Amino acid sequence: MMKRATSGQRAATWMASIVLIAAALGCSSGGPDIVPVSGRVTRNGKPVPNVTIYFHPASGRPSLGECDADGRFTLRYTHDQDGAKVGNHTVCVVYFPDPSRGAAPADFKEIAAKYGTPEQSPLKIEIKKREPNLEIKLD
Repeated sequence: MMKRATSGQRAATWMASIVLIAAALGCSSGGPDIVPVSGRVTRNGKPVPNVTIYFHPASGRPSLGECDADGRFTLRYTHDQDGAKVGNHTVCVVYFPDPSRGAAPADFKEIAAKYGTPEQSPLKIEIKKREPNLEIKLD
């Protein structure tokens, strides 16, 4: 003859089930994996200053970074979150005229012709983990 489970045993089984379901679902916010990305943009071994670079993932929102006078950048995913989505990205380069940022690179027309939009840019970069010194060469 089989014994019936007591209410304490049923409660313990119920709690164990909840714990297993929570573990299976994980405790993340459900958003994409974003990792910090910063580095330097160069062309022919020289820094590319005062441009904005965009990392366009296969799906979802792009990240962007503004290059300083030495071509250094830090990507932003949102206004309050630095980084880029983990995955494959097409990288494009644009210049927004702004006297406070400085002039466009002397060869920006050539850069824009090759890397100016995500549809035309041949530059593909895979982000797998935190990248504190990513070198982007526009050669």
